Amino acid sequence: MNSEPIFLEPVFKDYIWGGQKLKNIFGKKVQNEECTAESWEVSTNENGETLVKNGEFKGQTLTQVFANQDLRKAIFGTKCVDLAEFPLLIKFIDANKSLSVQVHPDNEYAMKHENSLGKTEMWYILDCEPGAQIICGVKKGVTKEKLKECINSEKIAECLNYVNVEKGDAIYIPSGTIHALLGKTLVAEVQQNSNVTYRVYDWGRVGKDGKPRELHVQKALDVICTDRTPQIRKIENNCSKVNVAKSEFFTTNKLHVQDQFAEEISEESFIALNVIEGKGTLKVANQNYEIKKGDSFLVPANAKKYELLGNMELLQSYV
Repeated sequence: MNSEPIFLEPVFKDYIWGGQKLKNIFGKKVQNEECTAESWEVSTNENGETLVKNGEFKGQTLTQVFANQDLRKAIFGTKCVDLAEFPLLIKFIDANKSLSVQVHPDNEYAMKHENSLGKTEMWYILDCEPGAQIICGVKKGVTKEKLKECINSEKIAECLNYVNVEKGDAIYIPSGTIHALLGKTLVAEVQQNSNVTYRVYDWGRVGKDGKPRELHVQKALDVICTDRTPQIRKIENNCSKVNVAKSEFFTTNKLHVQDQFAEEISEESFIALNVIEGKGTLKVANQNYEIKKGDSFLVPANAKKYELLGNMELLQSYV
C-alpha cells in the first residue's frame, strides 16, 4: 500500500445539550442544525464509525481498515499490531448546555461489567464564554461516603469541585474522575475507545422521550476516586509544538504552524491530526492535500515524514 493520509467523515450526535457551533464554527454538514452535540472525528466505536473519504479505502469504515491485519502495521504502527481494537476516539463537542455529572471506569472495571475498554480522556478548550466553568473532581476532604450521602439527598453540588476555564486550557481526566462540562463551551476530546459513561446527576432533565435520563449511581460510586485533583494546563500559543496531555493510552500535542512545520513519524504509531484553526496544505510522500479548520485525518506510520504548510493550529495524537 502507499502512505497517503486517511481523511475521515465524522459521525454526529444530537444529544439534548448540544448547539449549533459545530455547524457555525467548523462548517460541519450536520443532520440536526438546531442541536448537534458531538462530532466523532476519529472513531471505530460501534456507536459511531467514521468513514474514509479518500484513496484506496474510500467508503470503508475506519473499523474495516483497522481489521486488515496485513496492513495494520504499515498504517497504524507496531504498537497497534496486537490490539483487539483501534485505541482512540477523538471528538469535537459543543456543550451548549451542561452535560450530566459523570464518571468513567478504568479498563479492569469496564471489561468486567461492560465488556469494554475504560475511559481516560483529555479536553482541550477550543472556545468558551467568559466565566465558563467545568466540574473536575470533588472538593478537598470529601469522602466517598460523603459523596454518596450528597447524591442520595440531591445535594451533590456541595461536594463538587468547580473550575474556571478559558480558551486554550487542557484538562486531563483519568478514569475515576467525576466531571462535567457546564455549558457554552466548545471542546476537542481525545479519549480511549470507549463509550461507557456512568451518570451521577443530570440536573433534573428529561430526554427526548420525556422521561428522566438513566442514572448509574452505584456503578459510579464503585469507580469514583475522590482523591483526584484537577490536572489543568494553559497551553501557550507561541511554540510550534507543545504537549497537551500524556498518558499510558495516548499522547496529544498542539501544533502551531506558521508557514511551515515538518516532522518524522515513528513506525510505532499513526498520527491523528485535527485542524482547529486556519488552513493550509498537508504534504505526504510528495503529494499535497488541502486542509482546513474542522478537518481530521490520519497519517500512516509508514509515511515516515509529513509536512504542514500555511498558518494553522492542529491537535496531534498518537499511541
